[in-house]
Amino acid sequence: MPKKRCLLLLAVLCLPHPALAQQTQALRTVDDLVRVAIVKNRDLAATRALIEEARGQYRQAAVRPSPILQLTGTTGRPLGAANENQYAADLTQTIEAVGKRSNRISMADQAVLKAEATYQNNVAELTLSLKSTFAELIAERRKRDVMDKLLALHRQSLALTEARVKEGDVAPLEARLLKVELSRATILRASVESRIHAAETDLRSQAGLLATEPLPDAIPIMPASGALDALQRKALTERSDLRVAQFDEAYELAGTRLARAEGRPDVTLSTGWSRQSSAFDGLNGITSQGTLRPIREQNSTLTFGVALPLRTGRSTLGNRQSAEARLFAARAHRQALEHSIPLEVESAWQRWQNAQRNAAQMQTEVLAPSAENLTVLEKAYKLGQMRMIDVLNEQRRYLDAQWTAIEAEQDAQRTWAELEHAAGGAL
Repeated sequence: MPKKRCLLLLAVLCLPHPALAQQTQALRTVDDLVRVAIVKNRDLAATRALIEEARGQYRQAAVRPSPILQLTGTTGRPLGAANENQYAADLTQTIEAVGKRSNRISMADQAVLKAEATYQNNVAELTLSLKSTFAELIAERRKRDVMDKLLALHRQSLALTEARVKEGDVAPLEARLLKVELSRATILRASVESRIHAAETDLRSQAGLLATEPLPDAIPIMPASGALDALQRKALTERSDLRVAQFDEAYELAGTRLARAEGRPDVTLSTGWSRQSSAFDGLNGITSQGTLRPIREQNSTLTFGVALPLRTGRSTLGNRQSAEARLFAARAHRQALEHSIPLEVESAWQRWQNAQRNAAQMQTEVLAPSAENLTVLEKAYKLGQMRMIDVLNEQRRYLDAQWTAIEAEQDAQRTWAELEHAAGGAL
């Protein structure tokens, strides 16, 4: 079995613990987090164990039937015939029908490839989950920063307004409005903090990190994705779920061949040696030296044999039908993936394009004008030309715009991760 199939897996498995500890402490990007998760995630560890199981079955599949040695002895001593004894040794060897061992090995080989591809598919699923959750974490952290600035602004405005109320410059209603808005912002900030904690817990759980280990904070960079047709070709070549389906089909194809070979009978060869010893009580013979000796008969025999089961191919017809049905299902699944993968890539590419466009429009067409409007209203309020309720309403609109812009960027990061996943790996 070629060793190059396992190079990536072995490279991951052979990482030393000190290097891993250093890598955990030096998390800077979400890609660093993914690399640590590949090593420390327990579900992936279970999948790696399944690869070792498949390799063990591959080694076992090549084992030929062992010869059988049988030793027997017969004596009449317990029944009063002490002079009747017989000893025998028999050796049998089963010769498998043509195709059984080779197809059994082929099935085991495809099972190893399928297990390795399944592992890579689980890595891809974990990567998508980590990147999506990380995009959510970054968005919630940015929302928290927005809320911190807004709370500081509200507290400052409240202090100034209360001072103006004491001077009689403004009505007490404006101070009460600010207090309500401050309480609302505090509650929103607490809700954001709760979501941050949930996202951090989820990331640490998936990556196998301790609660005290830091998480990265760098915003992922999204390079140009390339042409759609190139992404579709890449997906048909590198998608791990398609490779699993391909290996599964090859496994079931070898299974149908093995089922046909099982219909051919095995041949069992045997050989044996036996020695029988008998004595005749009361009967003596004269030896060449002229002495008397009890008459004893000793015979040694050598036997050969061939055993062949008397059966027809109909005895394994059910197994062949089952194997062919499994092959049909595996082939249909592989063909369905080959048809759907280009469509999935196109859909993910379109979602990412739309998300990028929406994020850019939010910055230029919504967030920037909203910030300008708020600045104008705040200046007008200071000049006594606007009411506090008008300023607070504009602050709410600006906050909504900020949150929508953050969520648009989060959607762009999430759809980028989905595009990478659909295309079969990092772009």
